[in-house]
Amino acid sequence: MSNLIASITRFSTAMTLFGVEQMEKTMNAFGGGAEFSKTVEDFEKTLNSLTDVLTGKMDKKMRETLQSVTKMTEDTVNRTLDVMEVADPREVLKASTDLLQKTSETTSEWVSRTASAVEKATTGAAKSKDAEHAKTH
Repeated sequence: MSNLIASITRFSTAMTLFGVEQMEKTMNAFGGGAEFSKTVEDFEKTLNSLTDVLTGKMDKKMRETLQSVTKMTEDTVNRTLDVMEVADPREVLKASTDLLQKTSETTSEWVSRTASAVEKATTGAAKSKDAEHAKTH
């Protein structure tokens, strides 16, 4: 169980750091014309590919949740970018970083709750098994 929790945390951290790194690359290419477009396109392809792999391992309810969160995020980002069209690129980066941080925090909270639920279920099953073993011996 501890290995699973460590793996989930490692994965979540890796995804967050990957996102930050890619955001930095994108912002460094900002204003670079074709280079910027290629950087953004490559980043999108990578993220979509990773998402597709993960989505393929989810049950229907989780896929529906992902679709719902994706739609909400797209709507929020589109509204935010509409407002920020004339904004300073540094402010756009800050807002993007803030959004990434909030997403990371939400994911981390979800992972913690899930890990806690799994741990409780595992502990409960182990206690039940121990109690059953004690009755038979």
